[in-house]
Amino acid sequence: MTEYTASIPVTHLFTMVLTQARADRHDYVGPFGRRVFDRARGGTLTGAKVNGKVLDLLATDYGYASLDGKIHSIEAYITAQAEDGTVILMQMRGRASPTYGAGQSRVQIQFTVGAGPYEWLNGFQAIGIGSESGTDNKYEIYGLNGAPLDDTSALEAGDPALRTALPASFLLQRQSQHTPGAERHIIQSPLGGRYLTLAEGGGGFEGPKLRGEFLPGYSWSPHKMGMQNDQPLLHYDVKTLLREADGTPILMSYVGVFSAAAPPGAWLTATLFEVPEGPHGWLNEVQAVGFGQSSGGGAFYKVYALA
Repeated sequence: MTEYTASIPVTHLFTMVLTQARADRHDYVGPFGRRVFDRARGGTLTGAKVNGKVLDLLATDYGYASLDGKIHSIEAYITAQAEDGTVILMQMRGRASPTYGAGQSRVQIQFTVGAGPYEWLNGFQAIGIGSESGTDNKYEIYGLNGAPLDDTSALEAGDPALRTALPASFLLQRQSQHTPGAERHIIQSPLGGRYLTLAEGGGGFEGPKLRGEFLPGYSWSPHKMGMQNDQPLLHYDVKTLLREADGTPILMSYVGVFSAAAPPGAWLTATLFEVPEGPHGWLNEVQAVGFGQSSGGGAFYKVYALA
């Protein structure tokens, strides 16, 4: 039996099936690498919290793939409609790779939903456990709702809809440094608010297989900023260039949500990596999640790879 170092607390949101997800595939290699485009022909959302349909022509993956086809970088936009007519936009990124096995994937999702009975989805950073079923793709979608736990007893539930935690392995912890009193720029425009931050002082990271530093000037965060139910709501979209102790550059891209759904003063994130081939190339294959909080004038994270 595989031993996992942590369990990730989650709430099951819904099961999503993308119908004929690979029936209309476009796959080519260009000067910027290999692209694999897929378009689902509709689908369904079913669960205790959300029921509805995936809209035809509005569920497309504009992904990348390794030249040998073993790793698929998912970059999809999916539009669904709940039973009451509410439109739900999902931005999905993730990995299908040998780490997860043939026909398996792990994804991250952020929601954009208007005011009404489903606006609570905006406050969740979601992840998905994906599997191929014939020509369809099936995803169990969960909302992250707390700090990772060392206790793995919650991993036993067999029914995906009843699971309260998912298995993961510790990857790294990281501390970014911010200059005291540094100006933070806010943009309030007709298209919404933006809150811009960066790790001016760099920082460091370490884990069982990794250790290194931030590169100042290569980490910044054009967060989307708003309010929901009189509480601050931020959607993070961060890119950070790390340098491993052996000199390997590591691009760490992560999204996240700061909302009332997270523990007070903390935020929940989902992370992907891009790394050159070599001793750290395994990072390209994993979908990770993170738990962040303010610490020492910067931000402290613990990051875990989903099993």
